[in-house]
Amino acid sequence: MLNRRPIYILLISLIALLAIACSAANADLADALEASPATEVIESTLEPLATDVPLATARARATVTPAPEPKGTEVPESESVNFYLQGYNSLGRGEYVDAERTFTTVVELEPGFARGWDGRGQAFMLQGKYEEAMLDFDRAIELKPNLSVAYANRSLTRMATDDIDGAERDARRAYELDEESVAAHLVLGRVESNRGDHETALAWFDLAVVTDPDDASTWWWRGRFYRDVLAAGNPALEDFNKAIELAPAQAALYLDRAQLYISAEVEPELARADLEEAISLSQDPKLPTIIARAEVLIAELDANAAIVH
Repeated sequence: MLNRRPIYILLISLIALLAIACSAANADLADALEASPATEVIESTLEPLATDVPLATARARATVTPAPEPKGTEVPESESVNFYLQGYNSLGRGEYVDAERTFTTVVELEPGFARGWDGRGQAFMLQGKYEEAMLDFDRAIELKPNLSVAYANRSLTRMATDDIDGAERDARRAYELDEESVAAHLVLGRVESNRGDHETALAWFDLAVVTDPDDASTWWWRGRFYRDVLAAGNPALEDFNKAIELAPAQAALYLDRAQLYISAEVEPELARADLEEAISLSQDPKLPTIIARAEVLIAELDANAAIVH
């Protein structure tokens, strides 16, 4: 059985959470923009820049058109909305520098548009520019104090800078404003896991899965928690399988499932197949960290096989 052997506890990486914020922000855009049934914009699955951890997956979302903001909120012009959507498309493609430039145009055109600042904050955050990201999220919240996604994104940024208490405060505020904030669920799960309250942590991860079961990242996060914290191999495998079913082109998911097989000392051929798939999927665009990690694990498999024979 996969859960025969305890699996070493890893620090859960932040970058997966970061990309969840991107899809959360698109959902929050409904406050300012309404969907047009005519066409759809397909957001690509994101991959990490410098880590073996997968980012959140994205699904088809409707093309959006302007709709009124609540009274007292500056309404963005159509040109600003176009740039705003371009910025999120860039985030979806992992083009964070381009996204930063595009959102800068948005806030220059519409300095009172809170989501423009939040968008640029995400672009900064995904580049690891946490100080700049914090300033933009602060500005977004100043302009729109009930903007849940900005609190969620700021909580992710605080996590990145080891401000766990601040991350919890922002995540709880995001959850108060939007109980379906998956980023808030996952941050709070991470906080409770750090505290050793595994029951509460699992409840938050379960809520994330229930809230957005079509997002592979929610299954991936819970799978990582099962594997690395609870040492529960079988539930972890089920969650990784589901994540791969939902996002079959995401290389890092195969890497994580292979690590589960290897840590449990079972199914070496399945582990090898997953590692080879991770390498194949990491060729275009190049994901050198995933490739390097997969090659190391394949070498370990080869070494173990040589000992057996």
